[in-house]
Amino acid sequence: MQLEVELLLGQLTVLCLAGTVPAWLRPKVEHLVTVLRRRRGGLYHGYDVPGLPRTDNAMEQFYRRVKTEQRRITGRKRADAFVVRVGGFAVYATAASTVPEATLLGQLAAVPAAAWQQERRTLRANQDRQAKMRRFRLHPVTYLAELETRWAATIHPP
Repeated sequence: MQLEVELLLGQLTVLCLAGTVPAWLRPKVEHLVTVLRRRRGGLYHGYDVPGLPRTDNAMEQFYRRVKTEQRRITGRKRADAFVVRVGGFAVYATAASTVPEATLLGQLAAVPAAAWQQERRTLRANQDRQAKMRRFRLHPVTYLAELETRWAATIHPP
C-alpha cells in the first residue's frame, strides 16, 4: 500500500513539473504531496494491525457495535457515558468478545508489564476525573468546600 501511494505521489510531482496540472491547482497538489510524504510513516498503521477496520465505514460499524453492546449490557438508552468513563478499554473489550479465549490470553501475555501499568494509570486517572465531575454535579456545595480547603492549605503550608 505504501509503495503504491509513493508511486502516485511521484507521478503527481512529475505532472506538476511537466505543467500538465493547471496553474490554479498546482499549489494544492504540491501541498498534498508534501503533507503525505511528511506523514508517510504514520499513515499506514491501520494496515499493520490485524483485525483493525480498514475503512471509515467499517470503523463506524465497529463503533455502532460497541454502543449497541453497551446499551444491551447497561440497559441505558445512551452508552456514551460508559465509553467516556472507561475510554478505549470498552473498545478493547468489545473487540475481544469475538476472539477465542486462548488467542486473547496469548495477546494479553505479550503486553509488557510497564505498558499495562501505564494504561491502568490512565484508566484510573480517567475514572477519578469522572468521579469528581459526578460529585460536583450531585453535591456542588460540598465539592467546592473541599476544593477551597485544599487551595487554602496550599496557600498557607504548615
